[in-house]
Amino acid sequence: MKSVSMCFSPTGGGEKIAQAIRRGMDGNLDEGMEPYLFVIPVYGGHMPVPARECFEKVRVTDNRPAILVAVYGNRAFERALVDLEDFVCERGFCPIAAAAFVCEHSYSTADTPIAAGRPDEADLQAAEDFGRRVREKLLAGSLSPIHAANLQDEPSPEASVKKFVAFVQSFRARQAVAPQKPVPSLDKDLCSGCGICVSACPVGAIQEDLSVDAARCINCCACVKACPAGARSFRTPFARPLSECFSVRKSPRWLL
Repeated sequence: MKSVSMCFSPTGGGEKIAQAIRRGMDGNLDEGMEPYLFVIPVYGGHMPVPARECFEKVRVTDNRPAILVAVYGNRAFERALVDLEDFVCERGFCPIAAAAFVCEHSYSTADTPIAAGRPDEADLQAAEDFGRRVREKLLAGSLSPIHAANLQDEPSPEASVKKFVAFVQSFRARQAVAPQKPVPSLDKDLCSGCGICVSACPVGAIQEDLSVDAARCINCCACVKACPAGARSFRTPFARPLSECFSVRKSPRWLL
């Protein structure tokens, strides 16, 4: 099936899911039925602003089918798919399917693993299955719209949620007194000056001198993941509570 893929994936997890979905959708459709596949990461339970900017110029006038996909780090996808649904509907699309998949969290490290190694083989197989079901829906001539709000998060253990909420409240209180925004740091002893981090940054936050513009940085950690020398790192107080509170594996979810 021909499809148009619109993917904002700073660290590559969303792109892996997109590729698997497209494999599942493989096959021919009538001209004009080719869907658009939108894949976004979840930032704080929402569609990130840079994803909106990335897709801003995409518009259609024929009620083209749209497949909505959010990838998240095993905590929750919350309102992200609803945000994406509103976004594509404003641009002339008809959402016919939605899904949420877990990918390794941007803050995941060896010391604080958060959905480490995901998407794994089971996730990618599920993404292919989702793609096949989307194709079946389209081949059946069904363009009935879905409502992303009907796709709910898999619940986390209540104690874990309470612990994380308490951390967030404490963090916000500290920020109100002394606001800080951490950005990825650079170990100059390890850095070879290759510039890969500059090109990896999806928002152009890393300057030619390898300094980071805090106003632009979205803490996606694309530079950290891309650095071949391990010279980039990102320390955030969110890493440990996310690792400790959301270690129970969550499964892919979708709506057709």
